Amino acid sequence: MCPETIKVEEVMTRDVVSARIGEPISRIISKLKEYGFHELPVVNEKNELVGLVNYRTLIRRKNLPLSARVETIMVKPPILSRDSTLGDTVKLLLETGYRSLPVVEKDKVVGIVSRTDIIRMIPKMKGVANIPVVEVMSSDPVVVEEDSPVEYAVDVMRRLGEMSVPVVDEHRKLSGTIHMKDIADILWKEKNRPSMGEVVGEKEKSVTLVKDIMAPPIYVDENSYLKDAVEKMIEFHSHICVVVDKNIQPIGIISQKDVIEAVLKESKQEGVLVQITGLEIEDSEPYLTIYEMAEEYLNKINRFREFRPRLLTFHVEVHHISGKETKYSVRARLTTDKKMFFAKSYDWNLYRAFREVLDILEKNVKKEHEKLLEFRREVL
Repeated sequence: MCPETIKVEEVMTRDVVSARIGEPISRIISKLKEYGFHELPVVNEKNELVGLVNYRTLIRRKNLPLSARVETIMVKPPILSRDSTLGDTVKLLLETGYRSLPVVEKDKVVGIVSRTDIIRMIPKMKGVANIPVVEVMSSDPVVVEEDSPVEYAVDVMRRLGEMSVPVVDEHRKLSGTIHMKDIADILWKEKNRPSMGEVVGEKEKSVTLVKDIMAPPIYVDENSYLKDAVEKMIEFHSHICVVVDKNIQPIGIISQKDVIEAVLKESKQEGVLVQITGLEIEDSEPYLTIYEMAEEYLNKINRFREFRPRLLTFHVEVHHISGKETKYSVRARLTTDKKMFFAKSYDWNLYRAFREVLDILEKNVKKEHEKLLEFRREVL
């Protein structure tokens, strides 16, 4: 089954949980946690869509009181129609970075399509379902330790742009998963708690550790297929699945975003989607320069016909070392018609880091192309 043959009508969730204009942030957080969502459409009294609220905007507004109304943080999302295809939906989710999109008819919300709705379709897409996990996973996964404070886990999630992170013990053995939905209540209670000295008799501020609220680990071994990882994610309502070695140590991670990127590979969308996350800079100049660099390299890679680029994603982490010095780490993933390629780089110069990962990607594609030619020569 191809993504272009599947309509939103077949995928969307019709029983929509929404936020209403005037609701306080405390109520929004309760709904997000109760239903396990990361985003909610915001509607008025006529059920007309007026915005969308999510954990991402909540995290960024650090000093927002729980009594604040939802309209102070909602954003205007793109929308889908019943006739939109799954291919269109995946492309729009990846372009915007949202985890769900409302389906609108005559200004009213009639459904919602989330990443979870999409991955439930994976068993019907044999081309995607049977991809080995090692070809999809992000290697060298970022993890947090059991004894880390939850604030550290939140910082990791913010830097990665994810809502779940694997947890390991002192021997780096996978021991759990921590989700933003489990942190939300604690995080916002801390933000709205009186400061030290305001409460008579208060001696010290309690610290919640990751191990106190983490969920059981969700994982598959390195010989599994994408359908195996997806089954675990659906069964345990998890947004990630960890890939482990024989010692149950993490060697990779598959997120819902990784899965829908694999779906995009099966679609017939024209052009190459380039996405940059983690680089929160107001100035547009760096983005334009990076897009120009990416276009230059994509043109080079296009000459390898069997590995036609479909999606190029970058994730940037900014590390403030000392004083005003900043070091950048850049992870890149190139999805082509045949397989996925990964690269990472660290540098004090942002552009050098990007150029290095692009160099690595080009070399790896060239190497795979040469291996394919050699195989064909041997067969003939």
